[in-house]
Amino acid sequence: MSQSANLTPWPPLDGLSTVVVPRSSSILHVSGSTRIAAPASFVFSIVLDTASYPKWNSFVPRATINSQPPSVPEEKQNVLHKDTHFVFHAIMDQKKPDSVSDTKLRVTDYSTPDQQSGYVPEDLLENDGSFHKDQGQVYRVTWTVEGAFLTLGLSAQRFHEIIVLGEQECELRTWECYGGILARVVKFMYKDVLQAHFERYCQELKMEAEKRVADSKPK
Repeated sequence: MSQSANLTPWPPLDGLSTVVVPRSSSILHVSGSTRIAAPASFVFSIVLDTASYPKWNSFVPRATINSQPPSVPEEKQNVLHKDTHFVFHAIMDQKKPDSVSDTKLRVTDYSTPDQQSGYVPEDLLENDGSFHKDQGQVYRVTWTVEGAFLTLGLSAQRFHEIIVLGEQECELRTWECYGGILARVVKFMYKDVLQAHFERYCQELKMEAEKRVADSKPK
């Protein structure tokens, strides 16, 4: 069982970075975090299960899986894995739920305390405050923009780190960094909107996880 974490202040004062979009080339970053009274592994499973998004995720209530690695069984086709190719159908304006923004993505990292991926280079783990250093305490999934946005000059990568604080407690940290020419347009048009969505996403995930934990207890 993973030991509980000693947390450093987050996000770092000098901004956030990802593997694909380092701090030096990041035009925009947005983030959210919260503590959740639920096991880290359980919260991680909710993030990965795209079929559950309509129940709790107002930002991305629907996702389409385009392809999965050959090893993924039929009953796990709606769950994100390393190298899952998928589309997020995001609602940028909650007042216009029929106006959907589609983004093609690929899961580029999937790491757990028991199966650490090594995707984040050691020097970043040690020296960049974006990442929790002790990978034996972290459930992490990362996805990266692909398709038309990449062709048009947008690099973007989103991280989730779910850090073990105890058997029934964890800290969720999620952030996305944007680089490239198109990132300046995204920053001008959507910076505040995206930040609000990330903060709301964290609270919605917290509510969903804690509700499921409460519902699972004997009455």
